Amino acid sequence: MAQYLWQTSLTSQTWEGIMSKDESVIYGELGATAESFGGSVTQSWVAFGENDFIAVVDMPDNESMAAFVLAMTVKGYYSQGKTTVLLSHEETDRALDRAGGISQGADDRRI
Repeated sequence: MAQYLWQTSLTSQTWEGIMSKDESVIYGELGATAESFGGSVTQSWVAFGENDFIAVVDMPDNESMAAFVLAMTVKGYYSQGKTTVLLSHEETDRALDRAGGISQGADDRRI
């Protein structure tokens, strides 16, 4: 399962729901929609800054994550934002090994 960092902004409709103590607006729909694409939301936070909602999402693949983000946006809960693919330690090691295999004269240093 791939992991993604999703940073987005909540719409005024979503904030109204939260302020009226209807947390299902943000958390219920989020989990149910992720599950409908074969994934789950492992962590989520309301934050200060450019994006006021941040979540770590597990999804089977990039296409599923894109569909999840589009579905949540179409439902009117979230607006602009960005999605970042997260690599596990193992994935990073494999990528470094692959890159090292084609670079000539590269050091064998690891992050």
